[in-house]
Amino acid sequence: MYTSKEVLAIFNATINGSEEIYRAVAKSFGLSDCAFWILYCIRQSEEKVTQKDICSFIYQPKQTVHSALKKMVEDGLIEVGDYNGKRHKYVTLTEKGEAFSKKTVDLVLAEEIAIFEDMDVSEREIAMKLLAKYSDSLSRRMGKFR
Repeated sequence: MYTSKEVLAIFNATINGSEEIYRAVAKSFGLSDCAFWILYCIRQSEEKVTQKDICSFIYQPKQTVHSALKKMVEDGLIEVGDYNGKRHKYVTLTEKGEAFSKKTVDLVLAEEIAIFEDMDVSEREIAMKLLAKYSDSLSRRMGKFR
């Protein structure tokens, strides 16, 4: 049986390992981490996304996202336009961005879906409940440091 300290070390190593996997995948596609997650956010969403939506989804500051969006516009992957007035900008894929996403981010999303389909329904439910419980507790307990 693991102690709480041992579980924490294994948990953090697993999370950090997962982040490294995504970093390597983004790099293999010629993308920064932020650009990868922006495309991911756009592709997984069923509605138009704004820069604010992206910031919330990928937990990155507005300036970081803005810089990545600017480069992606220059690369011809996305367009940014007014949405609901000047305070919000929507982000859409160009034809080039659509084709690029099909060869990159869409493949990642398909693999992630397959990973969850490898689990039975009860395993998925347990995983989601435990992850949500951990995240809620982390937010509550770490709130005192903000």
